Amino acid sequence: MVAAAPGIAQKRLTIQVEAVAEDTTTIRSLDWDRDRFDIEFGLQNGTTYNSFIIRGEKVALVDTSHAKFRELYLKALTGEIDPKTIDYLIISHTEPDHSGLVRDVLELAPQVVVVGAKVAIAFLEDLVHRPFDRLIVKNGDTLDLGRGHILEFVSAPNLHWPDTIFTYDHKTGVLFTCDAFGLHFCSAATYDEDLEVISPDFRFYYECLMAPNARSVLGAMKRMAALPPVQMVATGHGPLLRYNVAELTGRYQRWSQEKTKAETLVAMFYVSDYGFSDRVSQAIARGITKTSVA
Repeated sequence: MVAAAPGIAQKRLTIQVEAVAEDTTTIRSLDWDRDRFDIEFGLQNGTTYNSFIIRGEKVALVDTSHAKFRELYLKALTGEIDPKTIDYLIISHTEPDHSGLVRDVLELAPQVVVVGAKVAIAFLEDLVHRPFDRLIVKNGDTLDLGRGHILEFVSAPNLHWPDTIFTYDHKTGVLFTCDAFGLHFCSAATYDEDLEVISPDFRFYYECLMAPNARSVLGAMKRMAALPPVQMVATGHGPLLRYNVAELTGRYQRWSQEKTKAETLVAMFYVSDYGFSDRVSQAIARGITKTSVA
């Protein structure tokens, strides 16, 4: 199912709802025209914000969406499930593009237990300004939704926020990773079928967000290795990784190992009043990252 915001061109803000694994549905918020992220780097192909519903005997919602999708996302969510039946809201991390609608979800579903790392829960208290039930989890903790959906949490700090966790569903083999292994690439394709097309954006995303924390990447991947085989990586941005899981996670491993051994670093400083210096600096930064210098 795809829906568009009223009065907005079709390829601007749209919603895609699709079953992606057993008892698992994604609500993907497609931001076709976003051209900048986290201020410091430009986008050429927009982005998506991916949220997930896991239905066992109990129901978990993994992440929400950006506040700009409030109307579209909440309509899709309530059309897919009665919010009163949601038992858990898992916060992979509290960056606003994933937690921007947490307060709205809590208003619709005040009974939910918010699940997250200790730091995430502390951040969230300052973001939503309302009481909520919480469950603080750490690496290796599990949450049983019933019907075989045992969720195991993986600590992944600094990927790329300090409060990040991954969530692994032992029934489906899906690993929900939020920012890690994602890319800013907006298309109607739910999965990573076209590796050649997405590879440049996958690499650029890694260089901008993950490379500065390469040691943290390797630490998280070491903890991932203790899990059963990952069948799909349900990312927070871009297509989900179904067809190239080993290839793309392997690239993270290789690139991060290279980064930890690198000796050359470049820092770029600029001031821009009208945006021109900003554009030039972005072009220079792209060239630098292509040389594998961070």
